[in-house]
Amino acid sequence: MSEDTCLTKRLCAFIELTDAERDYIRDIEEESHELSKGDVVPITEGAGKVGVLDSGWAVAVTQTPKGERITHVYLPGDIVGLAEIGGAFEGQRLRMQTDGKVCPFARTKIGRAISDLPRLAALLLAVSSIDQMNLRDRLAFCTTYSAEDRLILFLLDLRARLALPNVGSGNRFRLPLTQVEIGRAIGTSDITVNKALQDLLRRQWIEIERPYHRLLDRRAMELQVNYIDRFATIDTSWFPDAV
Repeated sequence: MSEDTCLTKRLCAFIELTDAERDYIRDIEEESHELSKGDVVPITEGAGKVGVLDSGWAVAVTQTPKGERITHVYLPGDIVGLAEIGGAFEGQRLRMQTDGKVCPFARTKIGRAISDLPRLAALLLAVSSIDQMNLRDRLAFCTTYSAEDRLILFLLDLRARLALPNVGSGNRFRLPLTQVEIGRAIGTSDITVNKALQDLLRRQWIEIERPYHRLLDRRAMELQVNYIDRFATIDTSWFPDAV
């Protein structure tokens, strides 16, 4: 049997996949494109496609009157395009943040999962809902939290998403974003990001060995922002039985 892909490993953190569910994932990842850092991800430029980010990081970007903003960071094993699946319109603009591989597939294959593999479809819906809850939190925090608190939340969320069983673990992770790009993701300037990072370093809450960041006092960071790790568990009690 071939080695599990990033998506398979990510989903196995929540349920034990059946052979049929694993076969489905192999099918949607059959077509793949190797991309380089800075390349546009050829998925959401038009309706009809979604895809799996099989390796590398990608970012969703939007242009505002005050410049570019990063609205989401995609990690290996994420499905891109689910947020736009209900509309026949051009989706968000995505570009690769690092070299990586993307596996595009037709939306109709999501429909096949709903009809043939309802438990897997429920899991994909649940994972997508967590992303939406996090986006809701980010919108609220942008108007009420300080730049330092927003940076702490950004680092905690990345760690939580990377620390899923079978995907990665621990408090040390690679962060392939510049301080300018981090500022675009949390809604502040690179100067403010630098100041906040220096303050966290001075308190010995983090350690930086570029491009790696380590959360030395994660508990203190979580307490400061009342952090809820939405990625630790998923409520599977309502899922239908596996087919």
